Amino acid sequence: MAELQRWDVGEPIPDQICAEMAAHPRFAAAVRTLATEFLLLSDRDKALDGMFKDAGRYVAAMCAAYLDASGGITLPRLKELCIRSGHLSPGRARALLLYLSYLRYVELLPVRSGGISQYRLTGRFLAAWELHFRAALAAARVIEPAVDVVLENIGHPAVLRAFSRFHCEYLIESAKALNMQASYVRIFFGRHAGTQIIWALLCQESESFPSKEPLQFSIASSARRFSVSRTHIRRLLDDGEQEKLLRRNPDGTITLLDDARTSINFVYATQLIRLLMAAAKTLRLLPELLPSQSSGDEVSAAGVEHAAGYDFPDHAGI
Repeated sequence: MAELQRWDVGEPIPDQICAEMAAHPRFAAAVRTLATEFLLLSDRDKALDGMFKDAGRYVAAMCAAYLDASGGITLPRLKELCIRSGHLSPGRARALLLYLSYLRYVELLPVRSGGISQYRLTGRFLAAWELHFRAALAAARVIEPAVDVVLENIGHPAVLRAFSRFHCEYLIESAKALNMQASYVRIFFGRHAGTQIIWALLCQESESFPSKEPLQFSIASSARRFSVSRTHIRRLLDDGEQEKLLRRNPDGTITLLDDARTSINFVYATQLIRLLMAAAKTLRLLPELLPSQSSGDEVSAAGVEHAAGYDFPDHAGI
């Protein structure tokens, strides 16, 4: 437990800890694992693919999981949390809630006369969200094997609920820090399939990381894989060149420039740290997980009640 708890460094993450993560000898392997696993999930699950493709949709899904664990999903609460996330406007909340309903990720509860419509997560959402966290924790495990105890139990409702809540809290806290990487975030987080394009570049083996060497990239195959137009990808790459994040080479390869490499180090170092922080807090909340390392026992009934009754802080009245 101590190995995992040492990563719970609090917010904001100290610059020194971020630098240490980026300099970790297994950092490149961890990020490549994350990129590879998320791309595989995108290929296999079209609903997850839709949310990975759009940062706003991903944030909405994360907020839905957070709200479900802290009092229920309603449009006013989702709007307020979207504002706090710093990643999307409250005006988009209704459309995103409809999108989650279309995916059958949330369902409307019976509405009392004069009451506010409330939604709950479906089993379909929870199954997909578990897969997504398994992939993320598998990447974090490359850095810290002690995360195994949470990874092995993430399918338990109490563990998934607690981890989702802590992870979303850190996502919200990270918004201000991400805004410091303005050009990178605007182009690769804010544009359709931008994150997936970065994953496709990062999962390639190279002597340095992030790679200083040219990386293979096909506009045609990427357009097919990510279900976007070639024109869209060309515009994204053109904007990346204009912002001095990348260089498109005559042979079709892409070279990541210093600003992009700095942003990639920061974004994925903090992402891995926050995964480990959420795992550490989940383990502190549910110490019943510890026996499972040796005996294979499931989380106890007392642990489920503990997680269900835990008084998570309700920020800003959300």
